Amino acid sequence: MMTRRDVLADAINKCIRELYSLAQPSVNYDDLIEENKAYLKREKEYCSLPEDSRPSYHEYMGPKPYEFYYLPREVFKEIADSYVDAYKFDDKQEFLDTIKLLKEYCKNPIVDKYIEGELQEDGTRCPGHRGYEYPDNLEKEINKVVDDEDISKYLQNKFFEFLDMAGNFYNFNRYLNGFNMHVYLGGTPSSNKEAVIENWKKYRNKDIEIDESKYNEEEEEY
Repeated sequence: MMTRRDVLADAINKCIRELYSLAQPSVNYDDLIEENKAYLKREKEYCSLPEDSRPSYHEYMGPKPYEFYYLPREVFKEIADSYVDAYKFDDKQEFLDTIKLLKEYCKNPIVDKYIEGELQEDGTRCPGHRGYEYPDNLEKEINKVVDDEDISKYLQNKFFEFLDMAGNFYNFNRYLNGFNMHVYLGGTPSSNKEAVIENWKKYRNKDIEIDESKYNEEEEEY
């Protein structure tokens, strides 16, 4: 059975692949994974060096693989946001709307009621229809068992306070945070164009050009 965590992993993988499909210079994502494995292997070698003779980390390791690929920030964010929306990771507002509905219902409850049709002279009955009835609200229900007005008000306020606390507590959305951490803070394309160009020149001895018009042409698709 697919779990919510599986859905998160699927969204992260597909989103990162799409980000790299638009990155410059062009790169095959599976090849990039191999680049990253080689980088991690080199990092392991660095950690095995005697501490008193190690060069600086950045001097030895150089830029991370993702720092050789560029994607504009606005394109990056639009793609990432589309996955958050499609996979419904940001469901905070839906939860708050439910709490708001509960509060309103406690103040002005309403329930469905089936109303029978009128009995005719020939003994038949007209078709019934849907109606509504309005039961006592929370305040009246509490007053039925509590005589003290101050205690009644206290209990009502406490109930609504608990609903507000629930809304504040669930402001932490672990799935949304997990997605953002991997996509924004993980090994995804850099939005620093100058640094990407410099990395290719300094570490791979290659001059590259980045065509910003590519993203302007495809803007309507995102």
